[in-house]
Amino acid sequence: MKNQNRPEIITIEDENFGSHVEHWNLLTDHPATHVPQWLGLALDAPVMPMGLCQQECDMEQSTWLIQGPQKAAVQIAQVIAVENNKPQRVKTAFPSFESPYKVTASIERIITCTSNAQAVLRLNLGANSIVYAFDSLYSVNHLHYEKDQPYLVQLNAWAYGLEAVSDHEQLVVDDPASIKHHRALNDILAANDGVAPTNLQEQIDAWQPKSDDDTQPVTVDFSKMVAYLYGEKMGQEDEAWFQGNIVGKTAMHFIDQEYTLYDVALIHDENQEATLIRIASKDAAHKDFQIGQFIRGNLWIQANIHAKKS
Repeated sequence: MKNQNRPEIITIEDENFGSHVEHWNLLTDHPATHVPQWLGLALDAPVMPMGLCQQECDMEQSTWLIQGPQKAAVQIAQVIAVENNKPQRVKTAFPSFESPYKVTASIERIITCTSNAQAVLRLNLGANSIVYAFDSLYSVNHLHYEKDQPYLVQLNAWAYGLEAVSDHEQLVVDDPASIKHHRALNDILAANDGVAPTNLQEQIDAWQPKSDDDTQPVTVDFSKMVAYLYGEKMGQEDEAWFQGNIVGKTAMHFIDQEYTLYDVALIHDENQEATLIRIASKDAAHKDFQIGQFIRGNLWIQANIHAKKS
């Protein structure tokens, strides 16, 4: 039966999704050689995840999702077009891995492509928190997604361009309009127990400095800031920038490669539990960050959804 309660769906051209070539480059300097070998290894020890499907008849009949090698830390995923129960061609292929961190989120929007081979999800985590993520299980899950339904979403990401945040990194704001906005916002929130009033902008416009100190430049310390900015281009919102603190550090192995895994805060709003994400990098320059340190860089964020929130 056709799902009549699906989230909003936006379909764009396949090329607007970009290419997975840059993602494979995060795993190997020789993707043209290694990726075909890895795809073969995946087919030698395959896994066909069912995601939200309870039985095989619930799954999309025109597409197979094959992962492998079985039990490997890194799963090489292939989305294969099928006709009359026979594989025809590979529609797309990408790497993925598992994370221990699950968040409760609803799917507000599905951004997919004309071939329906892949999608980026707009996930609402509540408390005004939105995360965009590439859907690693889209080809088996997409028929079953429901709007306003909470899901257990596993977030993970491949990292590139990581760097340490310097202690006491500061920005001096000396623009008069920006100074007024900053001072006014702080005063108004303090007067309202940290809750923004409905007429916040009106109060900011009406605010006046109480002393000369209120007109002085503002120094903002960014060194302990947790921030997340998703990509601006539709279909590539899963390419994100972040800054956050490391709360865990481990490693994983795939073939003859070692990846450093960092558990970092992706979102941490005041009085809210932090949203954690596991990120992976094989770059030797990224191996020596320590727990408690703040790092930043670019991520390719993925989501794995295996269950509804009960």
